[in-house]
Amino acid sequence: MNQVQEIIPDAAEDWALRLQGTNINATTLLATDYLNHFNEVIMLIEMLPDMPDMLEDVLAWERKSYQRHFADSEFKDRDLAVEAYDFAPERVRSQFEALVACLEGHLWKAQTRLRDVDPATPSEVLAEDTANTVEKLHCLVGMISSVINGSTSEVTADKVAAAPADSAQDAIDAMF
Repeated sequence: MNQVQEIIPDAAEDWALRLQGTNINATTLLATDYLNHFNEVIMLIEMLPDMPDMLEDVLAWERKSYQRHFADSEFKDRDLAVEAYDFAPERVRSQFEALVACLEGHLWKAQTRLRDVDPATPSEVLAEDTANTVEKLHCLVGMISSVINGSTSEVTADKVAAAPADSAQDAIDAMF
């Protein structure tokens, strides 16, 4: 069952017209381009076992809000993406924000672990830890993509949306 809440009919028609020909979902009013912000650092983490010189770039990565990402981007419809975000259905936006917070938390934990890695750590250990981390990160990106595209599953959406902000991380962790 699709959990995307309906937008007021007249507003939905207006948004559908405004979003034609863009990469912004006309139902959720969100754009998957935001995921590029995360995919870049995930790719760097994935490369670390073979390219340890990428560590500095991984540690330098900082979170960006949806709005900041688009304001800083070259995305052709960046202004429209920022505007539409404020009109996204409440349930969609709360699911989206909970999952993004969880992803950011996992990335922060990964950065912390990597900052503290002993240079003598065998590359196999680093590769295994990195693979496990990247798997979780990809899973979360997939869940966020589902929310953006309006195809969230009932279990995932309910678990995340029902979780208080401070336990959203626990709700996601329980899924793994």
